[in-house]
Amino acid sequence: MADANIEVLTYGFSFNSDQGSFGMSTNSLITVGNQTIVVDTGPASRRAWLYRALESKNLTPDGVDVVILTHMHWDHCQNTDMFRNSRILVHPTEMDYSRNPNRSDFACAKYLADVVDNMKLELVSEGDKVIDGVTIVETPGHTKGHISVAVNAGSETVLIAGDALPDSGTVKRGLPTNVFWDVEDARSSVEKMLASSKVFYPGHDRPFKLEGETIEYLHGPNNIEVINSTEGLGTTSLTFTVLDARPVNINMVQKG
Repeated sequence: MADANIEVLTYGFSFNSDQGSFGMSTNSLITVGNQTIVVDTGPASRRAWLYRALESKNLTPDGVDVVILTHMHWDHCQNTDMFRNSRILVHPTEMDYSRNPNRSDFACAKYLADVVDNMKLELVSEGDKVIDGVTIVETPGHTKGHISVAVNAGSETVLIAGDALPDSGTVKRGLPTNVFWDVEDARSSVEKMLASSKVFYPGHDRPFKLEGETIEYLHGPNNIEVINSTEGLGTTSLTFTVLDARPVNINMVQKG
């Protein structure tokens, strides 16, 4: 069996502001032999970035074999329609909810459920093998049917965690930054992931490895440039606030 190779197509970040939040998810590429898998497709605002990232790997969306969606939030799935030839893998619980989400759930992209229903949709759950060395892990809590992806990469098991473990701070908090389904499910999912792996590709952070209690980032940018201009005299100033701990947003919107 060939070893799996994992690369980041677009790095995930998460920022809040007094004008709303910016959701930019990690989109990963798994290659095993001649098989290619994309995990999450990101928001529409990064569509061109995703296309160029694939192009840099000598790929086009039509050449990707499988797309795995960790969950059906807009910042993780809006570009799924790019992958017309791919098998689209989603958890059945996630798919059922996204077809008829609660009206107050603005993160769930219902229209994407309609798109995915007309693609090569496959429903997957705990332990299902995608290809050799790549399996599905159920990690509910952030959403009702959230999944992560376990990848056998050489001597290590790597978890592509989505928003069940969205950032390195989740390790200390024991909870993801947002819980929309169930707190105890979310906590159990974090414990499950930490027990099964030491290398994580989080949904909104750079990949990292745990060495005891030490977090070691593996790669990715640690600086973001925000660009504006004074042209037209319409510039807006920016204040950047850094907190020593991020509060968890618990909003059980998926329970009605």
